Amino acid sequence: MLFDRSTLSRLYRYAYALSGDETAAYDLVQDTVERCLKRPPGPLLCPEAFARRVMRNRFIDLARRERVQPERLDADGEVELLAIDTRCFEDILISRDQLERLWSLLDPLEREILYYWAVEDMTAAQIATTLDSRRGTVLSRIHRLRKRLRRALADDSLGAEGERQ
Repeated sequence: MLFDRSTLSRLYRYAYALSGDETAAYDLVQDTVERCLKRPPGPLLCPEAFARRVMRNRFIDLARRERVQPERLDADGEVELLAIDTRCFEDILISRDQLERLWSLLDPLEREILYYWAVEDMTAAQIATTLDSRRGTVLSRIHRLRKRLRRALADDSLGAEGERQ
């Protein structure tokens, strides 16, 4: 099973969506490719989907082993709180700093859903099939995710206006 550059790029983006860390994403891709190459030969309907499943399972295994907490801690060891905006999520332009901050607020499952929905442009039904979940569950997670991000963006804009005054 060989992967071309575009497939490896998509796998890296998916790994980054899961891990939220550039180095961890590279390691996850490396580990996934190794595991796919060790797979017994035989036809696969969709090698990339197989690789994503291997990657997701490996990420879950590593997270369990390291007991990674979904919350992000700030420098003082305190859990960071969230916030968002009432504008349409798709129409909001955000800076790289805002994006990094928002990304750090998300747990791995939220990043995975956001990746499939926003980057891979998958429907809720496709995401549900990929995650072996129900469509309604995925829709409610997307809804809560959008509300949460809107609040975080609203808090950012209020903080920015307060700094200007």
